[in-house]
Amino acid sequence: MKVGDLEIIQILDGEWTTPLPPGIPDMTPEEKALHSNYLMPDKSMAQLGAFLVRTGNQVVLIDAGLGPNEHACSHGDCGHPEHQKKPTMPRADIEDFFRSKGASEAQVAWFTDMLDVQKLEHGWLADNLARTGVRPDEITDVVLSHLHPDHMGWVAHGGLPFFPKAKLWAHQSDADYFLSETAPDETTFKIMLGVEPTKDRMQPAHSQIELWDKDRTIAPGIDLRHLPGHTPGSSIAVISSGEDRAMVLGDVIHCPLELVDNDFAIMADIDPVMAKHSKDILRKELEGTNVHVSSSHFPGLEFGRLMKGEGKRYWAWA
Repeated sequence: MKVGDLEIIQILDGEWTTPLPPGIPDMTPEEKALHSNYLMPDKSMAQLGAFLVRTGNQVVLIDAGLGPNEHACSHGDCGHPEHQKKPTMPRADIEDFFRSKGASEAQVAWFTDMLDVQKLEHGWLADNLARTGVRPDEITDVVLSHLHPDHMGWVAHGGLPFFPKAKLWAHQSDADYFLSETAPDETTFKIMLGVEPTKDRMQPAHSQIELWDKDRTIAPGIDLRHLPGHTPGSSIAVISSGEDRAMVLGDVIHCPLELVDNDFAIMADIDPVMAKHSKDILRKELEGTNVHVSSSHFPGLEFGRLMKGEGKRYWAWA
C-alpha cells in the first residue's frame, strides 16, 4: 500500500477461522458480497499480522502478531484436526468460566462451540518478514496497538527479545493494566489461543518498552493516537506522506463491518461504551474520505475506504 513516498507492507502471521459471531446485522446480497472474504455462510476468518513501514532511518513494525507456534504441524500448513489447538479445560469448566465473566448463555454457547471447531494457525511472521529482506535486528520500532496476545506475540522468542534493537511502543494505560501487579486474569486467552499471559510473554523484552500517554510522532510520517475502549490503551497508527494518509486501526476496529454498522461490535471490548465512542470517532472522520485503513485482522491485511452512500455508508476495498 503506497502512501505518498511511503510504502506499507503487510506481514502475515496467521489465520483464525471460527463460527460466525453473534449479532451480525442483516445485509443485502450486494452488501454481503463486500464482506464475503471474511464472513461466509457458516464461518468467519480473521487474519493475524503486522505492517512494516520504512521511513527516514527507521524500520517500523506496527503490531507483532500472535507469536511463534511451538505446536505447528511439522509438515507445514496443515489442516488436520489433530494438528489444531484443542481446549485446555473440560467443556463444563469452560462454560462456567465464561459465565463467571458475565457472558450470556448465547455467548457461552458460541465460545464453547467455537473451541471445538476453530482452526488457528500462526507463527508465520518471522519467515514473512525475512521474505521482505528485513532481519529482526533491523527493526528500530515496534508499535503495539494494544497488549492483547495476538498483537504483541513476537516481542520475545525462546526467552529472548525477538527484535533486540527495537523500541516497543506501548500506551501507558495498557502497561498499567496488563503489566502491573494487578494484571487481569488472562485465562480466556489461554483457553482460546493457547498462550501465556501478556505480562509473562513481555518479560524478556521489558527493558525495551517505550511508554507514551499523549498522541505523538514516533517516526517521520507515523503518529500514534489513543482511542481507548477495546483496551484502556488501545490505539491506532496514522501514516502520512504529502497529501496522502492511511491508518492502521489495531483492534479499535476488528473488521470493516464495524465501520459500516453503528451497532455491530465483536465481543472483545473491555469497555464497550468507550469502544463504541472510539468507533464513532473513526466513522465520522473516515466516511467519504480518501483515507485508506486496515487492521491486523482484515482479510489479507488489505486496505479499504469507508464510503458515503445514499443514506447509508458502505465499504470499498482498495
